[in-house]
Amino acid sequence: MIKTPSKARLLLVSITALALAAPLGAQEKTRTKTYESDRYTATQTTTVNRDTGTATRTGVATNRQTGNTATSIGVRQRTDTGSTVSLTQTGPQGRTRNLVGERVRTDDGSTFSGTATGRGGQSYGVASSRSRDGQGNSQASQSVTSSAGDTLASRSRVTTRSNGMVSSSVTRSRAEGVSRPPRARRPRG
Repeated sequence: MIKTPSKARLLLVSITALALAAPLGAQEKTRTKTYESDRYTATQTTTVNRDTGTATRTGVATNRQTGNTATSIGVRQRTDTGSTVSLTQTGPQGRTRNLVGERVRTDDGSTFSGTATGRGGQSYGVASSRSRDGQGNSQASQSVTSSAGDTLASRSRVTTRSNGMVSSSVTRSRAEGVSRPPRARRPRG
């Protein structure tokens, strides 16, 4: 048996602790939430890896009476200019809708552009922008276009602040025959 001085043992223990701690700091962090009601149970799991810039959120909701299940998975990947996002939702009848796009940071806000596919297989273009000037003034806009490039729905909001007063105006438009704009939400993981 070889005896090592106590300083050497401490150094060895310290180096071993650092070696084991380094990979742990780089591991993903996962958080799971569970929701329960009389009608539904749902679980949402969010996994974030800061080293790779990836955030993933999965969800499963089950109807207690019928057993029907709906699922969703959203992935956000950090890029040099913002992030890319992908979201897929599958309903209880197996119909799927999805959204893919890219968010780009600007000097005073961000822009988003992407494509969405509805549960019926229709394709849409989605775009949004938002900005803030540092004085309390801001704007945000969203639009949904058909695969032919026609605007189906749009919304624009402008908020201004002056002399302690806040003024906000919202403008909406919807193409004739469109009863409700298609929904396409991006993940915020």
